[in-house]
Amino acid sequence: MRDSPLWAGAPRRHAIAGLLFATFASLAGFVSRAQPAEANEQADQYVLQPQRSSVTFAVDAFSHSQIRMRFHRMNAQLERAHGDPDPGRVTVTIDAASVEAHPRFLSAIIRGGGMLDVARYPEIRFVSTHLVRTGEGSGWLFGDLTIHGVTRPVRLLVTPSGAEEDPWHGGILAFTAVGEVSRREFGLSAWSSAVGDAVHMSIQVEFVHGP
Repeated sequence: MRDSPLWAGAPRRHAIAGLLFATFASLAGFVSRAQPAEANEQADQYVLQPQRSSVTFAVDAFSHSQIRMRFHRMNAQLERAHGDPDPGRVTVTIDAASVEAHPRFLSAIIRGGGMLDVARYPEIRFVSTHLVRTGEGSGWLFGDLTIHGVTRPVRLLVTPSGAEEDPWHGGILAFTAVGEVSRREFGLSAWSSAVGDAVHMSIQVEFVHGP
């Protein structure tokens, strides 16, 4: 889970990756700017397919093991102004109370006041700001992540995923974003003697072009 996903294969797959990433770059953008309300009304909308999307976190614990967490409820939006090559925005909202941990007995503890405190902070949220390309089919997506009521800038490595044919057949856009953040920076310092500070995140999403 800590390893970044790879995008490799035959020239045809590289061409597909380039097409998908180029399109995503035009959506998520190289330089973000706020869109006026009138532009938002004309935006191209991309709708999340929740059954084909997931968010997982993992932290190192107890020397040689991991605590793995999966969030079962999320929403996401991807949009850009119609006909505008400038960037749109990616927003991911996660229901913090939907977390299920492995080992499972930790689920209630992680939801509780000593950790995520989902009663007070029911959402985990990521909002993109800009995208920097690093190579064919990959790039760093920068944005603001809010956990436990604290917002910090983060970067996620983005790669296309799940496209064996033309990724725009049927208006489908799928990608994986992985990254790492510090628990302490979000005020989550509990269990520091037994649990590592680094949180390894993986976000897998699939969108279809909306009406």
